[in-house]
Amino acid sequence: MSFNYTFQKILDVKKKEKGQAEKNYTKSLHTLRLEESKLYQLQQNKEEMEQRFVQQAEKNMSLAELKHSYLYLDHMHKLIVDAEQSKTAAESDVHQKQEVLTEKAMDEKIWAKLKENSYVKHLETMKQLEQKQLDEIAVTRYYRRTVKAR
Repeated sequence: MSFNYTFQKILDVKKKEKGQAEKNYTKSLHTLRLEESKLYQLQQNKEEMEQRFVQQAEKNMSLAELKHSYLYLDHMHKLIVDAEQSKTAAESDVHQKQEVLTEKAMDEKIWAKLKENSYVKHLETMKQLEQKQLDEIAVTRYYRRTVKAR
């Protein structure tokens, strides 16, 4: 008699949910890495621009060039603030997706453990059934031997 787990479809659904949660978590991690990279690049660009700004200021820049450089630095600062907010949102998303993944993994593990326990009970039942059959065979043989002996 083969083992047929009653709640196999539920276990399959839980495995699918865990797989989807893993994909979502990986995707959000990738997004976070992109946001971090973008922020780093913006910070590097701003530092380079500030250095150029200082160098140009030492060379007696015109007021128009000074204003243009200042506006560009201000724009870079705004981009960095936006990138920091995006990074913070991505970190929050990663944390939330990680919690969902942990929950789904625990659910799947619980159902897998229930299946394992059910399988162990099935094996015990099969062993008891086999022992019962062997006992019946032994009793039948004993009965036949004692009946033939008379």
